[in-house]
Amino acid sequence: MRFPTFAALLLLAAPAVAQLPDAADWIRRCMDDSANQSAPPLVRMTYCTCLVGQANDAGAATIAALEQIIPDARRQCREIAGWR
Repeated sequence: MRFPTFAALLLLAAPAVAQLPDAADWIRRCMDDSANQSAPPLVRMTYCTCLVGQANDAGAATIAALEQIIPDARRQCREIAGWR
């Protein structure tokens, strides 16, 4: 019974694994874009990871555009990151 459960988990995780390099690029871009902000790097990393995780296929060319497309996610991610 354990093998089918493990196989199902692998199948569910496969799309997320396939998107990792793209997500890492977006997170890196977000970190670069927010480098001049007063928030500590850990707060910015948490925010960027959250935002990119919620963005999926928003089709934005920049993080600023992404924040405008999904303002609810922006607010939620700022709260999760503790960015005040």
